[in-house]
Amino acid sequence: MNETKHVKINIQGMTCAACSASVERALRRADGVVQVAVNLATNSATVLCDPSVSEESLVEIVNKTGFVGSLADVDDVSVAITHTISKRRLIVALICGAVVLYIGMSHMLPVRLPLPAIIDDRVHPLNFALIQLVFTIPVLICGRNFFINGMKNLLKRHPNMDSLVMIGTTTAFLYSLYNTFTIIQGNEHGAHNLYFESAAVVVALVLLGKFLEENSKNSAKQAINSLVSMIPNTAILLKDGQEVEVPAKQVRVKNIVVVKPGARIPVDGTVLSGQASVDESMLTGESLPVYKEVGSHVSGGTICKDGLLQIEATGVGGNTAISQVLRLVTEAQERKAPAARLADKISGIFVPTVVSIAVITSLLWALAGKDIAFVLNNFVAVLVVACPCALGLATPIAVIAGTGRGANLGILYRGGDVVETAASVNTVIFDKTGTITYGKLQTSSIVPVDGVSQEELLSLCACAESGSEHPIAAAILDRAQQMQLEITRPDSTQSIPGRGIIAQRGEHTIVAGTMALMELGKIVIPDNANTTVPEGCTAIYLAQDGRYLGMLALSDTIRPDAREAIAQLNAMGIETVMITGDNEGAAKLIAKEAGITSVKAQVLPQDKHQAVEDFKKAGRIVAMVGDGINDAPALAGANVGIALSSGTDVAAESAGIILMREDLHAVVDSLKLSRKTMQIIRQNLFWAFIYNMIGIPIAAGLLVLFGGPAFSPVFGGAAMAFSSVSVVSNSLRLTRYQPNR
Repeated sequence: MNETKHVKINIQGMTCAACSASVERALRRADGVVQVAVNLATNSATVLCDPSVSEESLVEIVNKTGFVGSLADVDDVSVAITHTISKRRLIVALICGAVVLYIGMSHMLPVRLPLPAIIDDRVHPLNFALIQLVFTIPVLICGRNFFINGMKNLLKRHPNMDSLVMIGTTTAFLYSLYNTFTIIQGNEHGAHNLYFESAAVVVALVLLGKFLEENSKNSAKQAINSLVSMIPNTAILLKDGQEVEVPAKQVRVKNIVVVKPGARIPVDGTVLSGQASVDESMLTGESLPVYKEVGSHVSGGTICKDGLLQIEATGVGGNTAISQVLRLVTEAQERKAPAARLADKISGIFVPTVVSIAVITSLLWALAGKDIAFVLNNFVAVLVVACPCALGLATPIAVIAGTGRGANLGILYRGGDVVETAASVNTVIFDKTGTITYGKLQTSSIVPVDGVSQEELLSLCACAESGSEHPIAAAILDRAQQMQLEITRPDSTQSIPGRGIIAQRGEHTIVAGTMALMELGKIVIPDNANTTVPEGCTAIYLAQDGRYLGMLALSDTIRPDAREAIAQLNAMGIETVMITGDNEGAAKLIAKEAGITSVKAQVLPQDKHQAVEDFKKAGRIVAMVGDGINDAPALAGANVGIALSSGTDVAAESAGIILMREDLHAVVDSLKLSRKTMQIIRQNLFWAFIYNMIGIPIAAGLLVLFGGPAFSPVFGGAAMAFSSVSVVSNSLRLTRYQPNR
């Protein structure tokens, strides 16, 4: 496979799904382009292309489609907050639009609205027309972008929502202008054929809709950009014993960074000295501070609540955890869900279809003998009511809100496609060690022979194991420390690979290990000695000077939240499976404790992947939860891979969802949030489609056929604005989503 490069382009001027679809089509046709994703919500395009493709040429393609493109900084992980419509413009448009609406509709209601005689259509029809013209012009100036962008896109054969508004309101304005001239020439009835209020109010309402939509989109983006503010701009370096404040970007790996109480930690690193409680809520979603001491890992962006820390930098700049979170979240918004791709395809052909419907409708009503005023009303109404904005925003805004909320909860989705797939998961496969369990052995029972105390047996075993890095040694030493036993170090030790250890302490020889090591040392086990190993445990037998003293049983530690999390998954109708390389006894014991009924034990890494494939072949939508290198093939092969952040980088790179919390409830939350996001997307798409399916026929004059009224473009503009705002507002419910416990 040839190497490819990613190019990110910021795009100004996109207003609807038809805009993003036209840019996507134009970029995809360029030579050397492999993949294109244009996101209306983030106003950006991500292009995967051959390294030989000029980045400037891609920007030029965007410019030729009628928009303004610019290369985005590769290190820019923020989402652009847009303010294209000022409050002043909006207020002027709404006030002037309201005046025109009052004057223009004054004679059309069952009860006439009061007007001064000087602008009354019955007394001074010309003044009646001119006052509307005077107040309409400022509205059109405030909404000039619709006309400029709409005409540009129309001339470049990429019509969009602006084109619909431009055609409809320009037609209404020019027709009204024509009738104003007829009044000047003596045709007083021309005052009844004015549509200034349609042009003015439609533009004002579209402006209002875009302003509210923009604010709502910015609210969703703000949740992500708030993460940017968590990255400190400066750091205090320790150089030659002196504290020096430098820009955070200048910190390098291995530098010593000093963090004072209340300050944000500027880098990822390891604590060299000091103790402190650190607030990691921005990464994990957990509110309780985490105690850090020498040897503890800390993450950039987290807050040192108390205490002074000296940290050796291990991750700086774009390699810190918070930067990777930002990058994953923004990438997630650029990867489209299948639902979004469907909406884009529809939007691409939507605008030309609507223009065709408007023209055909007008011709049919004209042939049916309706007057020019009626024909014009329906033509403008169809164009205005059929805005594809709601359709284009239905998915990306929900994905932004959902992935942003996920980041706050310590859940990182790699893309909208991952969110959509995760919502359909019906089987979750868990790795055992490090996932269901902590992957850390503990001493579960101490079984000495008669005449030997538990303390004596544990003390001798701890002596033999002291200095060893083996997990079994760590578990035994931890238990000895918990029991506050004094541990004496051996004079020498000999490790027997796979069997145990032989230690010399003074004149005594201590043997600690497997039954095979006992047999190798020809140590006789008394008949009355209890050597039964508890189910799921590993046994260490101990002897001193050839005399058997007893056995210690060790077992893995199940996470305290495992049972409740798995019970919640089962309640959601999701099948839970545990898969492990451990022996069957240990696997079944842990599965029973966790509440998992289906277990696959003694499975090699390559067989884990095969097990995932077997479930997929059986028609299951599989999520694999793991943390180790040996889980990577299965994580990559599953429909959705879910990696714990405490695991390896390889596991994280193979996963679609990364959990920043050391909590199996995060698995449940990730699937629940996915389901909620897809529920919101389906609601958005439903209302967007229904809105157009109902709105277009009514605007075309369907009600008139059954004796009803014609549909005013004013109502079309209001309905269009409402549809976009309702879709965005519905999506913003996700920013307040709380997983149920």
